[in-house]
Parts: sequence; C-alpha cells; structure tokens
Amino acid sequence: MTLSTHTRRQLGYAEGYLALGIKGGAAEALGEITGAERDATPVLALWLIVHSEAADWERAATVGAVLCEREPDVTGYWIQWAYATRRHSGIEEARTILIRGLGLHPREAIFHFNLACYEAQLGNLADARAFLDTACGLDAEFIELAKTDADLAPLR
Repeated sequence: MTLSTHTRRQLGYAEGYLALGIKGGAAEALGEITGAERDATPVLALWLIVHSEAADWERAATVGAVLCEREPDVTGYWIQWAYATRRHSGIEEARTILIRGLGLHPREAIFHFNLACYEAQLGNLADARAFLDTACGLDAEFIELAKTDADLAPLR
C-alpha cells in the first residue's frame, strides 16, 4: 500500500514527537490517520511504540501480534510483542511468543537472552543457563548484560 501524503506527514510528526519524548503528541498525530491507512504496517509500528511508551501493554501486545503476523522477519516486533505480553498477561505467554519467534530466528541472540530471563524467572534454571550460553555464544555483548540483568538473578 502506498501511503498518502497526509499519512506520511502524520507519521513524520509522530516520529518527531516520540524523539522529543512527547507521547501524547505522537498519539494525536497517529490518531489523525484515517481509513485503511490506519492499519498500514508503518502506522501500526509507531502505535506499538506509542502504546509501549504509555505502558498500555494490552494495546501494545495486540498491535505486536498483528505486526508479527504481517512481518515475521522483523525480530524487533517479536521482542516488543513478548515484552508487552509479559507485562499484560505474564511471563509464560511471553515465553510462548519468543519460542515461536525463535523458530523463525534461531541465530538471533536477543531471543535466547530473553528466553534465558523468562526461564530464570520461572525457576527453570537449566533451561535458562542453556539459553544464556547460546545468547552469549552468538553475541558476546550479552556476557556483560547477563551480569546485571535482574531477571537473571536466580542464575547468579
């Protein structure tokens, strides 16, 4: 779908407001997009950010699910969907999302790292360690992050 000039302008406004930390302005700009373009992927991607910034986890999770269905190759959507779901519905549902995403992105360290966090919080320490080892093996930056991430405290 080719977006109208109006929608592209509103997306630009929303991005600008988000960059300035003005969540309400971003929501207003997106709210002025009408018709079928309201459901365009670039519009929903910004709504995902707006809902997350506002801690509206239910809406963020709903939008994240739609984005992952449409764009399963975008790893960030999976992570954002799982993050929102964790806050809205709990770790076990978020874990299910990440396992599904991991099936599509087995070499993405962020999936393994987040699954390590979830497993540690669920008390599945052997699984948490295995996911953490894989994450650190795929991306050494996670070695330092693992030392301070509160979700991984049960492993320490």
